[in-house]
Amino acid sequence: MFCAQLPGSRQRPLLLLVAALALWPLAACVGLQAPLSPSEQPEDDAFAGQSDEQGTGDDESTEPEPSDEPDGPDEPLEEDAATLLSFDLPATMECGELLTASVLMGNSGSATWTREGGYKLGILGDEAPLYNSSDTRVWLDSDDEVLPGYSHLFSVELLAPQEPGLHVTDWQMVREGVHWFGDVGTQVIEVQCASAPAPTPIPGPPPAPPDLGTVTWLHSDVSAWPETATLSPVTISGSSICLDYDRANQWPVYNIGVAVVANPWIFIWENGQWYGATWEWLRPGQICKAVSSVAGTHIKRSPFGEHSGWLPTSGQTYWFMVSGLARFSERNVEERSNLVPFVWP
Repeated sequence: MFCAQLPGSRQRPLLLLVAALALWPLAACVGLQAPLSPSEQPEDDAFAGQSDEQGTGDDESTEPEPSDEPDGPDEPLEEDAATLLSFDLPATMECGELLTASVLMGNSGSATWTREGGYKLGILGDEAPLYNSSDTRVWLDSDDEVLPGYSHLFSVELLAPQEPGLHVTDWQMVREGVHWFGDVGTQVIEVQCASAPAPTPIPGPPPAPPDLGTVTWLHSDVSAWPETATLSPVTISGSSICLDYDRANQWPVYNIGVAVVANPWIFIWENGQWYGATWEWLRPGQICKAVSSVAGTHIKRSPFGEHSGWLPTSGQTYWFMVSGLARFSERNVEERSNLVPFVWP
């Protein structure tokens, strides 16, 4: 069978005539038709307006117009991620020092941190020379839930060793049995040991009470005077030292420019011997004097003279007594009290 393309749309009546005459042999050629003229192109053609793929090379190419459509979705969050927000560990510690530091971790992942889920703050390498625990993990409490976008403050108790040195400590979040994740906090801690203070000398046993027969008397020797007065325990209250003796209002008064009745005594153990010295005057009824008067500036006799700088030593035991006037040559009564020990505060 022979099929030919007809010249154009004006030949269509002839085509129909031929088709009628030829009957079915020409039926297969009915679908062959010439291209439509530009004026006959359908406006709703599916490919209308599309550029020729081959192009002529005469048209200038144009940039695609920017789209107002939003960008694609953000990258999904990692399930486990942590951001170090604060790392409050010291740079130095004293030997043997115990302190509590803190680490603030932010949950920047998509999972919620819980104790049951195995989320903990851990020490990298499981080496914790300063962490005061046999465990190398800081656990969440059973009711803690650290949601994504929230943070948790971990408390870390540190104990410095007794030897000086440098120690590196590294901390990171860990999901137990799964993986370590997130930021790492690192601190170099220098442990310093201050110079040990000189040991406090252990005092020897206190000397025996003064034997008045062997005392070196810096003022009048009253060893032979009878003991007629009773002295109660010596006390210090505020700035006063008090020697409460029962003859304060009974011994005769003597006027040395001021009415006096007695002298207080102190017995000092020095260089293997006892020294006895008065250091003040007592007026009628008076039992207290200034603590500051118990000093070399008031004794005024060598080796405890006014320029000696002598003061009572804390922890030292001294003995005290009260007698009638014995500082100089004046006398009112040649009597004395018993001796009373007192540990200087």
